[in-house]
Amino acid sequence: MVDQDTAKIDRTATTRRRFIFGVIIASIAGAFGSLLSLLKVLSPSKKGGGYVSTITPGDKLVYAAGNNLGAYIKASALNVGDAVLAYPAGKSSNPANIVQLIRLNAADFGPPTNIKLTDKGFVAYSAICTHLGCNVSWVKNEKSPDTSYTECFCHNSIFDPAKGARVIGGPAPIPLAQIGVKVTADETIVFTSDFTGPIGPQLS
Repeated sequence: MVDQDTAKIDRTATTRRRFIFGVIIASIAGAFGSLLSLLKVLSPSKKGGGYVSTITPGDKLVYAAGNNLGAYIKASALNVGDAVLAYPAGKSSNPANIVQLIRLNAADFGPPTNIKLTDKGFVAYSAICTHLGCNVSWVKNEKSPDTSYTECFCHNSIFDPAKGARVIGGPAPIPLAQIGVKVTADETIVFTSDFTGPIGPQLS
């Protein structure tokens, strides 16, 4: 009787140990998988860190923030020196689609801006910083609108919107990618091209 009881206890202990071991292995595997996913998101790559835009020519621009969220952007709503964050209508669920739409004096544009992708002083760039992927902001100079600029407040990368969003300060390795825009007859603004370069965080 004692031997049977002992054997029963041994089998129960073995089963318990196997169960606990299985739980530990499953937990480790889950944690490892989560870590890999996190690293994939945080690690920049030359292909844009997984950012893939779904913007197509003809998509209308809508406000991405503020009281007018989701409304079509009218050209008359922006003065020279103004900028807004925008999405293509119906495609705001993809964070790779966010752009910064800016209105400048057309005469202020210079290389490497693609002038053919601008219209009536409007120019648009990816709003995703090429450093670590934060959204950029607009810094407006009220006294001198032509000296306004785009900045990423995460690590203070600064871009010149009149000169192809080239990097003029901070750690960003490359400019923000330009995308074509055009003002239509009813004053709504539409995209006319894909991005001219990679979007999202890049390796230097």
